[in-house]
Amino acid sequence: MLRFPSRAGRWPLALTLAALAALSACADPDDPTEPEGPPAADGGAAERSDLGSGPGNPTQWADGYVQVWQNITDVYNVYIPGPSYSFNRAARFGGALTVTKLAGTTGRYVATFPSLSAYLGGRRTVHVSGFYGDSYLYDGTYCKPVSAYLVSDTVEVRCFKASTGAPANAQFTLLVTRNYSDLAFAYAHRETSTNYSPASAGSWNPAGTSSVARSGVGQYRVTFNNLGSRLPPGVQGHVQVNAVGTSNAYCNASSWGTDGSPNVHVDVRCYATPTGAPVDRRFTVLFLLPSDHLAYALADQPTAASYSPLASYSVNPARGPITIARIGVGRYTVDWAYLDRELLNDGNVQVTAYGGSALCRVQTQLFAGALVQCFAPNGTPADSRYTVLLGS
Repeated sequence: MLRFPSRAGRWPLALTLAALAALSACADPDDPTEPEGPPAADGGAAERSDLGSGPGNPTQWADGYVQVWQNITDVYNVYIPGPSYSFNRAARFGGALTVTKLAGTTGRYVATFPSLSAYLGGRRTVHVSGFYGDSYLYDGTYCKPVSAYLVSDTVEVRCFKASTGAPANAQFTLLVTRNYSDLAFAYAHRETSTNYSPASAGSWNPAGTSSVARSGVGQYRVTFNNLGSRLPPGVQGHVQVNAVGTSNAYCNASSWGTDGSPNVHVDVRCYATPTGAPVDRRFTVLFLLPSDHLAYALADQPTAASYSPLASYSVNPARGPITIARIGVGRYTVDWAYLDRELLNDGNVQVTAYGGSALCRVQTQLFAGALVQCFAPNGTPADSRYTVLLGS
């Protein structure tokens, strides 16, 4: 079994890729049928109570997360993470958090959070980002969830090579959360439909209803009705987006805001690798407001050497400055000063490309920030805007 390296061994060896398989299909005909899940509770947002810790301990922001630092092989096919980069709010009910590579496959993994589905109830979502634990190397892989939410305590993840669109063994980081008053999420489960309500089991709006509209191939708008009325002055929130399914398609945030209305709109665009052609796909949107143990930023100056991101789209719970620096083509550092004092353990990083067809992923995590890597649909390093969060 693979185990998480100690804090002293923070920089793992470079990822070794398995041979690439045939190109993924352009559509998702073989996606598993999404179960409806337990009935959604409509009695209001849940309270964060840290079931995984003793009385009096701080409450984690997330319900579950795991960061896979090592390559999982068919020989050592089970990865057991250490506590610094993993969390399961239901851990006290027993069972180790694990990530398993499906035998005989390329780039297919199952993360298991024992007992967590029962705690999350009927409204839950997941987010996955590609990850590469060696800050000096580049392999152009990216990852996505097959399902929009935790199903029977598990999430299947699939990873691909951008330069070919084929499945590839890779590392990744995964986040799980349920309905709370400081976030909203939506599962857009009808690829070619418009003006419909997203699937209830993977959707939540603390302010009311939600809808999805399609305006063209791979072009969507998710509306969280009345959510804008809950935004504090000067706060625009944060967005993460994932394509959902088995194909090599990916989805990005195109824009978000209120447009002067009481609603929050999130525009999403979906593409295929290696061409970057627009495609219709299922996807999830996660919208966040400031919370304890959560930092985020909108990186909107892709060629600037160094800058402070817009305050209305960025948060540091440690109240220190936020600095984004470009260290090479498509390579950036994001630093939330003193954030390590606010995180519980080391937390979890997620990233989404913003405003274009690039892909972005976590290249490595820093003690108070992250190193982000962006590339074109064909895998070539490219400057890009992106959104990034680090929470625990």
